[in-house]
Amino acid sequence: MHQARGYIRSYSLRSQPPHAAKLPFMNNTSIESKPPLILIVDDEELVLRAICMMMEQSGYRVKQATNGEQALAIYTKEQPDIVLLDARMPVMDGFTCCAQLQSLPEAHHAPVLMITGLDDKKSVNRAFEAGAADYITKPIHWAVLLQRVRRLLEQSQLYRQLQQANQTLEIRVAERTAELEQTIKQLEIEIAERQRAETALKQADVDVRQALKTEKELNLLKFNLINTVSHEFRTPLTIIETSTSLLERQYLKWDEHKRAKYFDKIHNNINRIVQVLENTLTINKIESGGFEFNPAPMNLTNFCKEVVSQWELAETNQHLITFATEGEPNSRTCVDANLFRIILTHLISNAIRYSPQGGNILFKLLYEQNAVIIRIQDEGIGIPAADIRQLFNKFYRASNANDIPGTPGAGLGLTIVKKAVELHGGNITVESEIGKGTKFTVSIPLIA
Repeated sequence: MHQARGYIRSYSLRSQPPHAAKLPFMNNTSIESKPPLILIVDDEELVLRAICMMMEQSGYRVKQATNGEQALAIYTKEQPDIVLLDARMPVMDGFTCCAQLQSLPEAHHAPVLMITGLDDKKSVNRAFEAGAADYITKPIHWAVLLQRVRRLLEQSQLYRQLQQANQTLEIRVAERTAELEQTIKQLEIEIAERQRAETALKQADVDVRQALKTEKELNLLKFNLINTVSHEFRTPLTIIETSTSLLERQYLKWDEHKRAKYFDKIHNNINRIVQVLENTLTINKIESGGFEFNPAPMNLTNFCKEVVSQWELAETNQHLITFATEGEPNSRTCVDANLFRIILTHLISNAIRYSPQGGNILFKLLYEQNAVIIRIQDEGIGIPAADIRQLFNKFYRASNANDIPGTPGAGLGLTIVKKAVELHGGNITVESEIGKGTKFTVSIPLIA
């Protein structure tokens, strides 16, 4: 039989035969305006014409194609309501075409009725596997074909109506759910308000109790502060007064070396008073939230070297400070420069004060994956185990702190260090052994 490949023609409905059956309602259009559109695909021209004529006479609109590729192009453009597809064709057979039709991203797929001269079980299974809704064998029985087309169109329409009904139901369920959620939310608000009122009453009681407790603690803090500052000021002020008096009386009699000795005493004790005041103000700012915490990226290696060099240049320092680093610096290292200097200054100062003259102090900076570690270790007198637990409390000094002459203190330095470390989100630990030395370890996390 002659095959007309590549031949595509569109038929329009000129008149509906009197005996034509009532058409199914399709494609969201009214029956009066637009009958269902059928795409007929067959490479045998006579068969193609015969099917087109039959469908037109039955009142359907028709589009036709002679191979699978043409069918795909027309399907994408026209969106037919049903496809009558021959199984065996050139270029692209019906099985392949049917499978590709099912993979198209349209909102819905039109049913495919496979028309084939193959009636073996394998071919039938292949047709259904490709996505065909039904099949009919050649030679075509026209009455059967018309009934199959009508049934598939009705099923497709019912399926779309069911989809629309489901969408409507989903919308109504969503609306009802939203109403219920709003009601629940309102109830939750009312419950939350009631709970807040109850909580407020409880909190008021707690606040009163806490205020009384805080007042008591503040009074105790003021008492300790006044006692400590008075004690710390009394000795240096006495030394300053005595040195000043001696200089007034003996200035002309003493040589330059002896005068310098007493001037140094005055200078050192003034510095001692200033340090106590600075420590007191710093701890007060940190605890009251008045200390500005401004972390920023920093090259810690250079910063630590600078601090060490300042101590090495100090005239009173007779210790060897060994600075070492380990690991690679990380760009996520952020610290507050002022607080970090306070941390290092107090720890190095303590290591020097409680170590023998000429002793070694190890200062190590370690860069880890998620943190920066600072270790400062001395070879000094050590700290009794019983004192370590209270070492970071305000105004607390280890029981052997006065064993080395000339090491006065108010007991605020390590408190300041701990609070400065905690502002960075870090922690500080101490290890010590009497007669062998002390090691402080500070860990500061890197920013995320």
